[in-house]
Amino acid sequence: MTPDYILDLRKKVGNERLWISAVEGIVENEEGKILLAKRKDDGLWCMVAGIIEPGEQPADAVKREVKEETGVECEPIFIANVQSMDEPKIYPNGDEILALNILFYCSAPGGQIPGCPDGENESSGWFDPSCLPSPISSRTEKAVFCLTHAGPAPASFLCEGKMKWGRQRSAAFASSGARSSQGTSPFPRKISTDGSALSNPRGAMGWAWVDHETGEKESGGCRQGTNQVGELTAVLMALRRFKEGNLLIETDSRYAIGCSRDWVKAWKKRGWKKNDGSSIKNLPLIQAIEKEISQRSGSVEFAWVKGHAGDAFNEIADSLASGYAKDVAKGAREDRLPEESKSSLKGI
Repeated sequence: MTPDYILDLRKKVGNERLWISAVEGIVENEEGKILLAKRKDDGLWCMVAGIIEPGEQPADAVKREVKEETGVECEPIFIANVQSMDEPKIYPNGDEILALNILFYCSAPGGQIPGCPDGENESSGWFDPSCLPSPISSRTEKAVFCLTHAGPAPASFLCEGKMKWGRQRSAAFASSGARSSQGTSPFPRKISTDGSALSNPRGAMGWAWVDHETGEKESGGCRQGTNQVGELTAVLMALRRFKEGNLLIETDSRYAIGCSRDWVKAWKKRGWKKNDGSSIKNLPLIQAIEKEISQRSGSVEFAWVKGHAGDAFNEIADSLASGYAKDVAKGAREDRLPEESKSSLKGI
């Protein structure tokens, strides 16, 4: 809904162009689906957006807008984009605006059914990023594409009075190889991880990680597993190998990032349950990852990379994981898993 201060300004300036600050939110749930709303004014499916109230922090504004427009509770994770509109938007009544848009990537607990509580939209719902509804705004389509094909640059923002930092560094920053005057790297060690299952579930499974700088690598697997357990096992084993210093884990698994970073805090707060009270799959592995991250001295960051798209270290990790799965399937290697992975696979 249009804020009161904008309505008051309109009484003085009429339809004249206004410069405003606005937020946008790409909200992803635990199933990897994106929240979109269909607007009444133009009939387009869009990400949730709205004007920042005077004195309101942008992160608080995006949480408020998502709640008001769809009823969904979300948590801002990082700033994905800051951009001014190239051309003014002209509304049917003649009002013109130019906006500075701050785009947030947000996560949302599962089990939430979107609605239209403030009546601003015709409909809202969750959509697979690979199958977006039509007609959709070009800006929303581009934002979804960019967030599923590239990682964000580092950024910080105030949310509910607390400073939050973007969880990923830009690729150029993280891989620059710069060193401090003391000879130690201020940048994180980069590790690529991957999991592979020949058939999912209950097919032969493999996991692997590889260090970008030294080429050190490790792999394992079992005769019966799942792709998700493979992905999480690779993350856990990398964390156990590198227990000190800052770590950047690159993976093509959004599930692994969600379980390790985006959803785990809310799950733990609810007694290791999903929002609807249901059980969490692969909980022994998820808890072990959370423990490793919470107890280490350095930071742990995650970056998503597109699989099978020419990323050299992702390809190496994939080859190691799938290779172990093939070998264990034909009996050339023995099962090699931590106890948490074995527990997660019980009953598959």
